[in-house]
Amino acid sequence: MKKKLVLKPFVLPMLYIILVVTIMMFATKVLYDRGKTNEGDGNQNYVSDTVFDNTVPVVGTTDSYVLSPYSGEGVSEKIGYYNYNGEQASQEKSIIKYENTYLQNTGITYSSDNEFSVIAVMDGKVTKVYDNDILGQVVEITHDNNYITVYQMISNVNVKVDDEIRQGDTIAKSGTSKLMPTGNNLHFEVLKDGTVRDPNTVIGVNTNSL
Repeated sequence: MKKKLVLKPFVLPMLYIILVVTIMMFATKVLYDRGKTNEGDGNQNYVSDTVFDNTVPVVGTTDSYVLSPYSGEGVSEKIGYYNYNGEQASQEKSIIKYENTYLQNTGITYSSDNEFSVIAVMDGKVTKVYDNDILGQVVEITHDNNYITVYQMISNVNVKVDDEIRQGDTIAKSGTSKLMPTGNNLHFEVLKDGTVRDPNTVIGVNTNSL
């Protein structure tokens, strides 16, 4: 009859210890090899300065668009710009009658039941402020690229010649004139190189493309 093999009491603990030590040694070697790989062969060039030379700080820019020349509710275009190449029906609506004389409108006349603010459509400099017997109070603002905007039939003008104006600044209130003796009105004109232009071809346009 064969004898059963009986392990000494200390054998199993010793096997566990050997297994744990083996695992720890293997893990240590793996970490060491990985560290050597990251170090490379010593030929790498390490950058201590910024990656890009001559960097330019990024500054947020906002496009600017030509504004309508008024601020307020209920303002509408009463008499449009007279387009010599336009249709007859449109031209007839762009005529101003004054003392039995018919005048071709060289801008846009806005009107409202209520008083509204008149604002600068672009940055610029006030170059004229005066009273006209027929047109009422008038403000002229000169802008970049040989643009001039003219605001007529206004009241309560709060700017003077040589004032630097920012886009959206209130320069006056709606008013009247002998051409438009009642209501709340604004006659607005745009000139480029001294020639009148249809304001609707400029309003809403990016100022960088003018």
